[in-house]
Amino acid sequence: MMLSMKKSDTICLVIIVLVSLICGYWVTMRVVKQERRNRQENDLLSRKSTDLNLAEMSLQEFKNAWDAKRKELETLNERIPETAQIGKFLRQLDSLIKERDIVLISLNPLPTVKEMRYTRIPIRLMFKGAFADIYHLLYDFETMNRLLVMEKMIISKPDRDKLCLVNLTISVFERSGTIVEKMLKDII
Repeated sequence: MMLSMKKSDTICLVIIVLVSLICGYWVTMRVVKQERRNRQENDLLSRKSTDLNLAEMSLQEFKNAWDAKRKELETLNERIPETAQIGKFLRQLDSLIKERDIVLISLNPLPTVKEMRYTRIPIRLMFKGAFADIYHLLYDFETMNRLLVMEKMIISKPDRDKLCLVNLTISVFERSGTIVEKMLKDII
């Protein structure tokens, strides 16, 4: 059975069109899949980039907080020295007392008290002066660069025309090692 030329051309043409359509569909599907894969990769990269930006911002916030805490601890280390430096403290105390026209009656160091991270050194002071001068001296104690804790204070005025008499117990502190090192050890 012989096919006519027209039929054979038609069959060839149909086969060519079918093969072209199949190839076109195949190429189109590959392009669509590749575009979908590219879109997914771009979305993933975008999410990763966003996550990276958030992580960098969090890291920067952490660094800022770390620096602030480090500075705060350094300030605290300055206010509570590693050694008591009692001589330096007593010179500051004497200077403040003389500046305020107050008369120091007695200064007695009391037994030290060891705490976990520091040693507390209580000192009992007795002095007399005008009430306003005593008030300013106490304010000077509160604002000096050394950490002082006023534990016990008795202010009396024996006579109306006389000066006030103050019996004050203050504590100065010393530490062993830096507070930063101890806090880091506690964290770790």
